[in-house]
Amino acid sequence: MQSTAIRELTFERERLADGTVRERWQVDSDDDARRLKAIIQSDSPRIEDIGMFPPHLLAEANAPRLAERIETYLGDMRLAERSQGNLDDTTYTLHLFLELTGDKPLHRLTTDDVRAFLKAMEVYPSNASKKKVFRGMTPKEILAKAQSEDHPRLSMRTKDKHKDRLAAFLNAQVAEDLLTKSPHKAIINRDKSKTDAPSREPFSPEELATLFDPEAFPKWAAKYPHRWWGTILGVATGARLNEIAQLYVDDVRLEAGHFGIHIRAGREDQRLKNAHSSRFVPLPSAVLAAGFLMFVEDVKHAGCERLFPHLPFSQANGYGDAMGDQFRAYAIKQGLTGRLKSFHCFRHNVTNGLINEHGVAVHTAQEITGHDLSLPSGLKHYVNPGTIPNRVMALQAYGPPVPLPAYQAGQFAASFKLLKHMEKRRQRATKKRQVSRSKTPA
Repeated sequence: MQSTAIRELTFERERLADGTVRERWQVDSDDDARRLKAIIQSDSPRIEDIGMFPPHLLAEANAPRLAERIETYLGDMRLAERSQGNLDDTTYTLHLFLELTGDKPLHRLTTDDVRAFLKAMEVYPSNASKKKVFRGMTPKEILAKAQSEDHPRLSMRTKDKHKDRLAAFLNAQVAEDLLTKSPHKAIINRDKSKTDAPSREPFSPEELATLFDPEAFPKWAAKYPHRWWGTILGVATGARLNEIAQLYVDDVRLEAGHFGIHIRAGREDQRLKNAHSSRFVPLPSAVLAAGFLMFVEDVKHAGCERLFPHLPFSQANGYGDAMGDQFRAYAIKQGLTGRLKSFHCFRHNVTNGLINEHGVAVHTAQEITGHDLSLPSGLKHYVNPGTIPNRVMALQAYGPPVPLPAYQAGQFAASFKLLKHMEKRRQRATKKRQVSRSKTPA
């Protein structure tokens, strides 16, 4: 009997007296399958030494693996031009799943693998990648530490998002006929009505009065236009933070006799959360009376294309980060210290005010806020002049429910003069980071 071992793979060949050759292959683990695949795909597979590969081993060795399919899926997301934030979040979830589950042929994924991942997320610490205590640790090490110690855990919303992203990936593999069925389908979904996660709520009338305090607000907002007008547009329209931060001067338009803002992705640095987000939002008379159009003329006179040119761009989150951070710091200073008291609460103020307080039709409120409309796609045309009067009346009824400060022409002239200096400073900081990265040992 002749016996050969290939990188721990077991291969035996027996030649009988009548010339018959019997072969035995033994692949004990995923590592064995990887080695076999490497041999098959190498430039010199030494077929003359190890004989013909049995068909079932060839199939196993060549089967697509979880790590490979994750990278393919992320590549498809890039080709589809998904937002950088969506791509980053999906990358984090899928790589976390890979690290905790281990790489394996895709068809070997089971419901128990998904179940184990979701169970791990129940104890996985929040913001683990940002905390010193977990620095340099692998996800498995982080999980083990979290299981033996008391650390803040993921919110219910974050856990559900991890599950949703993993499900989308698995469904894509089924659609590509790489899985016969998705292993997450057998797991019962969480009862959302019993979630213990607090959600953002509208600012109360008292909180709105605190934010727009006639002394504190002008003092804080006088430094940058986005503090003044970004906050006003937030409370008046319920638009998302980045939708406001990324506005250009020519996004302010007169439509059907009403001034408003076009929320759209007309430029490379503009992005939308989803297809329903593209819309025209008319401005209430209170915003116009506060001097908004006067401000727009000041921006034009300063030679700026963007409405809020002081905001830096982030590939991951657009222009909204700095504006959100500054507003949050101001809110805390004003005593709004709750974790969920953020710029996004304005959005809940508008939705709640329109529907629950003023009885505005749900579809009109959705046209204003950019939420999903339960209508055929052909009817989802938010800029349709025929529907603008309804939006105007709705926003007029809403208010906004707080007095707005009056803008003075030329108010930000000094701030606009700082733009060139700020841009040079950002460029120097970028170069410094690049040099620092280049010096970091591999």
